[in-house]
Amino acid sequence: MIWNEILCLGDSITYGARDEFGRSPPVELAKILTEKTGEVYVCHNHGISGETSSDLLRRSWSACKSNSNAFIGLLMIGTNDTQANIPLDIYEDNLRQIINMMKIHKMHVIIATLPQLGFTPIYYKNCGMISEYNKVIRKVAKDMSCDICDMSNTEKYYIDGVHYTHEGTLVLAKKWAEAIITSRT
Repeated sequence: MIWNEILCLGDSITYGARDEFGRSPPVELAKILTEKTGEVYVCHNHGISGETSSDLLRRSWSACKSNSNAFIGLLMIGTNDTQANIPLDIYEDNLRQIINMMKIHKMHVIIATLPQLGFTPIYYKNCGMISEYNKVIRKVAKDMSCDICDMSNTEKYYIDGVHYTHEGTLVLAKKWAEAIITSRT
């Protein structure tokens, strides 16, 4: 049997918080890739609700090391950084360090842009920062030769202005699958 492993790093969106069936983008991505390729895909979900890029940076080495058979690493982080008001230069450095760890573990890295936030009181104050964080994501991806998964136009699937319905979970997984299939791997 041929199988492939993918490491998925992120926050509650990666985790699949609020999906009404308890599913997640990594679970759906594994299913999509297995169906498309005839090979078995396992997506290790290292999404933790509420995490910022600084939180993820602290645990990235162990996540990469514990999934050393993964040749693809997916990264989607930053939504909670807006709430914590993480400065752009700190966010950029966090991304660079996380990506370096993934590359040290020989992963092809694909980084997702952040969807615009819907109306939600928790993020209201800094929701405009998403556009600025996306500029950083695009710059870092270019500088570090990473592919990008564009998550724009997924906002209509929000359940609460941040998290996704199951239909939205499927849309995110399809976007990840497309990015993997068309990547430079």
